[in-house]
Amino acid sequence: MAKIDIRGAIIPDGEQWIYDWYGIPAVSPKRIMHQIERATANHEKELIVNINSPGGSVYAASEIYSHIKKFPGDSVAEITGVCASAASVIATATKRTVIAPVGAIMIHNASVVAQGDYREMEAMKQLLIQTNQAIMQTYIAKTGKTENELKQMMDSETWMNAQQALEHGFVDEIMFAEEIPITASNTDVASNGLLPKEVIDKMRNLLASDPNILVKNSASTGLPIENEHKPEAEGESEIMDLNELNAKYPDLVEQIKNDAAKEAVAAERKRIQEIENIAQPGMEEIVNKAKFETGVSAADTAMEILKAQKEQTQTQIQNRIADAAPLNQIEAKEAPTNNKDVEVDNLVNKLFG
Repeated sequence: MAKIDIRGAIIPDGEQWIYDWYGIPAVSPKRIMHQIERATANHEKELIVNINSPGGSVYAASEIYSHIKKFPGDSVAEITGVCASAASVIATATKRTVIAPVGAIMIHNASVVAQGDYREMEAMKQLLIQTNQAIMQTYIAKTGKTENELKQMMDSETWMNAQQALEHGFVDEIMFAEEIPITASNTDVASNGLLPKEVIDKMRNLLASDPNILVKNSASTGLPIENEHKPEAEGESEIMDLNELNAKYPDLVEQIKNDAAKEAVAAERKRIQEIENIAQPGMEEIVNKAKFETGVSAADTAMEILKAQKEQTQTQIQNRIADAAPLNQIEAKEAPTNNKDVEVDNLVNKLFG
């Protein structure tokens, strides 16, 4: 099994060295092509494409799409974070697409910064329309949706969480769906009382080793402790609340607390590392807020970064328009004439009368 990563911006081959120089995650078609060629030469049977990318160049994504399509074996795209813009095209290249429970997909129209007269603008408009239609074809093949349905979604810049992506047909499966219960996620055990699944499983194993232990508390039964069932005969399972469990098995309770603390710390470190991996220059405020204040996931942080970058671009365009506004107030006048010939004639007349 071979694995390739689509992480960071999707860029042309000629820009890869710049991103590598600054240590910024990015991927180009040539790099992916070499990895797939190596996997094919090694007779790998399966290709795993890990995707966590805000998108980038449509044409670079199209080339990567083609390289993945040519892989002779089985292929699966795993959307582990954000799969936005051009990255969503790559996600349709594999034979199967899965998404993490907190993953997200975004599709929108192709865009470009252009300049020129009305003829060049009209030509660029037609190019963008054709590019959108080409992108739609990959979505149609994957989702079975009509062109009109996809046009509406792209015009609206549609964001989809894991469940929505599954319902719209952009993915075939949600990863770990049967393993992870749906809860309000929080790694701080003290704030919501939830223990990690690994700790719960460990607790069950420990209790299974001693059949005389049966844990119950008043919150689970709705009855006050004194009214709960008491053992009536010797050999019957002993019923204890959490306080009694702590009094009788303090080492076990301490172990559970320590395990919970370790799991919480590990999960928090992983969340912060994932956020740092998607950090972009100029977005320090969003990144720091996510790491130390809100506690949101890397996927949610990536969405905020993408939206902030879009707003920055729109602001820059509006500023340029505002800066150019005074030029519209300048009245057109005739160009100044060249008076050198007249001055020469006057000088000659003066000298020779």
